[in-house]
Amino acid sequence: MSTGLRRKPRNLDGSAIASIIANEPFSPELTKLVQQAPAGDAWLHEVKWDGYRIVATIVDGKIRLWSRNGIEWTDKVPELAKAVASLKLRSAQLDGEMIVPTSKEGSDFNALQSRLSAENKAPLRYMLFDLPYLDGESLRALALIERKARLEKLLKKNRSKLLAYSPHQVGHGADLYAQALKAGWEGIVSKRADSPYRDGERNGDWVKVKARLSDEFAVVGFTDPDRSRVGIGALMLAAWREGEWVYVGRVGTGFNDELLRSLSKTLRAQEVAKPTANDSLIENSTRKKAHWVKPTIVAEVFHQGLGGQGLLRHPALKAIRADKTPASLKAEARKSKR
Repeated sequence: MSTGLRRKPRNLDGSAIASIIANEPFSPELTKLVQQAPAGDAWLHEVKWDGYRIVATIVDGKIRLWSRNGIEWTDKVPELAKAVASLKLRSAQLDGEMIVPTSKEGSDFNALQSRLSAENKAPLRYMLFDLPYLDGESLRALALIERKARLEKLLKKNRSKLLAYSPHQVGHGADLYAQALKAGWEGIVSKRADSPYRDGERNGDWVKVKARLSDEFAVVGFTDPDRSRVGIGALMLAAWREGEWVYVGRVGTGFNDELLRSLSKTLRAQEVAKPTANDSLIENSTRKKAHWVKPTIVAEVFHQGLGGQGLLRHPALKAIRADKTPASLKAEARKSKR
């Protein structure tokens, strides 16, 4: 396949070299949400894994695992650190997704959350899809398809069932998306085959197409439960817009009783007297029973877009994102406007 490789871009490695020397996290490249997969053989397409983005750093053989926001996870998932150590690398940076696999070659986010809270013993897997640095050499300026070839070769000597290479297909993105819908996957990720690795950027070289639309919001309040419901009634959500949190609706479905009780305990301890978001869009029925809190929790919510009033249509909770913070949502919102 000819991808028309671009000339190697400059200035990709400054902060990357500093981070590998210090064994600190790097900022993974980010995806843009689009409505359909791009066409043509200039793009390669992967399954969109439904898990937690994890980057691994290795310096002098020491393994450290990090969330996409630079929170260390090494001690939280020591089995994955041990699996990466089995590659016996002296220095490297790896990019991938921590998942709980399903029998249909997909991933189960709810099972992953239960596994991390010790509610089950489901096996973890680290699906690796990029290799920005290896054995003293930054690979960021190489074309993605070349980095993936090196990663696949590296993983061929892997003996751990916890590590896996995230495969791709060149072109035919619409076909893979149709397969994703049929299999119940979260969606697909499409990437320019000739693109370099750009830390922390959402520049359109990587795009995602979701099978079901979901977004992340800060939790800025809650309502009391009705009738036999326990804990809380609904979470009040806000998006970061024009330098402030703006109320965009509430979500009251998708919870189990254990999560309702846990959220009630956490949120009631954080309650404040005044609104912590622009409440110009709040419904009168919600305003009367609103309990405001400082934004410290991120909720990912399925929805069907925004209605005429600017509020979420048919929201349902997908997950509470322990790997993300309201501050990270702010940072992403700022980057998306550049």
